[in-house]
Amino acid sequence: MEHCNIVSVSWGDHLVFGEGDGRIDSPDALQRRMEHWRDDLGATIIHWRHLRMRVEGHFYSARGRQHPILAHSSDVDWNDFEVVPRLANEVGLRAYLYVSLFDDGWPLAPKKLREVSYHNAMHGQHVSWQSAFSRQHPEYAVVDRAGRRQWGVLSLAYPEVRTEFCKRFLRLLAGYKFTGLFVCLRSQSRPAEFADQYGFNEPVRRNYLARYGRDICAEDFDLQDWRNLLGEYLTMFLSELRESLRPRRLRLAVGIARGDVLGPPLGNTTLQWREWVKRGLIDELVVNQNSSQCPSMWHQLWPMHRGYGYLQNYLDGYNLPSLLEHMSSTYAPIFAEQPAELYVARQWDERSEDEEAVLLTNPAVKGLVFSSFRFDNPEAVARGDWRA
Repeated sequence: MEHCNIVSVSWGDHLVFGEGDGRIDSPDALQRRMEHWRDDLGATIIHWRHLRMRVEGHFYSARGRQHPILAHSSDVDWNDFEVVPRLANEVGLRAYLYVSLFDDGWPLAPKKLREVSYHNAMHGQHVSWQSAFSRQHPEYAVVDRAGRRQWGVLSLAYPEVRTEFCKRFLRLLAGYKFTGLFVCLRSQSRPAEFADQYGFNEPVRRNYLARYGRDICAEDFDLQDWRNLLGEYLTMFLSELRESLRPRRLRLAVGIARGDVLGPPLGNTTLQWREWVKRGLIDELVVNQNSSQCPSMWHQLWPMHRGYGYLQNYLDGYNLPSLLEHMSSTYAPIFAEQPAELYVARQWDERSEDEEAVLLTNPAVKGLVFSSFRFDNPEAVARGDWRA
């Protein structure tokens, strides 16, 4: 099988931390980097992550501070959505738009909370962003039994939420020549205190009661049935999104943590990835994603809040085989019989030619995913330069 690697481009990180061509602040620099990604990383696909400004929302900043992406993107005068697909095509690459599903942002926390328990000192301690939809509809955020919200994570049990994301992604794609859409399930939201904390929104309660005769907000209930129900809403969304993309003939890729649950910081929601593959809901699956660590500078996003109670936890390997064994024993048998393609994310691992070579000997693994930032900015990475 011919291997085809992917380069994941978090353009905001390039603009904030990058240096020289590694900042990608001009089309010429972008073209040069694309050629290196193709030639040195074996890339055939780019996942281009859009800037926050592309989605209607609100930037918050504490007194005397400015959101870093606003400061560092102010001198960019070209349309990346026009330039990226065009240049990618010219150098023989395919460009996918990179979007997030569980990362709709949050209001800025009070000063006292920010000082004692928030993001790390660099990442979002005194600034934040929240989508307009999330601000206007706080009732759609996932809630625990006491009604407390996990900001940034919207419940897919609401048809209105699924419709919003389908329309949002189609709006972002409209008029541009991306080859596909990459939906990432990573989240920068504050982690749940324990894995089964959130997911008690009214539609979930109502549907569980109708199916199993138990009120999840007032009675004991079967946790696994509830986790599976939450997973069904995600599958429902992907089915609806697939139908929305079909007229445009765009490929659909999804990025998930390794294993069968969403994992930190989101919970034990079942990942029905086998069903997505067998039903043809997706064209590509990227596994081994990590929400806890920035893929560019590798700082820990929520060092004080890890949560507990996960059925599988990619952060410490709990209840998971090794990566190589997992690919062979669990993923390969499913993908061997299906047209969907399997990719393994490597943005959170040091480069290892030996391990990468072994991964690629697996006939089900189409390719690996690398961080453009770490490849393009080795000096900044070595310094750990958090200039923001």
